[in-house]
Amino acid sequence: MLDPANAATIRAVLDWEMATVGDPLLDIGTSLGYWIDADEPELLAAAASVPTFLPGALTRLEFAERYAQSSGLDPGDLLFGYVFGLCKIAVIVQQIYARYVAGYTRDERFAKMATTVSARGRAAERAIERGTLK
Repeated sequence: MLDPANAATIRAVLDWEMATVGDPLLDIGTSLGYWIDADEPELLAAAASVPTFLPGALTRLEFAERYAQSSGLDPGDLLFGYVFGLCKIAVIVQQIYARYVAGYTRDERFAKMATTVSARGRAAERAIERGTLK
């Protein structure tokens, strides 16, 4: 999206494939679902696709707190978004894994994806039980 006052200025970049039409909480929740902290359980850590676990990176909770502060969003709402994001990612991963099992793709990275579905489910369950993004 370009700035209407200056078309040379980029205001936002949209991922139309994964963007959720409607509440931005669902998009930030998906980001939080991909966020892997350094101390995550092994199965979840093995599913890391972004370098958020590296030294110096914000934790999921720190990122969420900054987002809530800058957006004015109630931080309590982020727990719902996070759990929604974990479930959304689990559905995406199941679809990729099903394509792999059916032979539509031969990428060996997809062979282990079934375990990441259950790991994300357990992460959602822990977050709900604890009432926190951890």
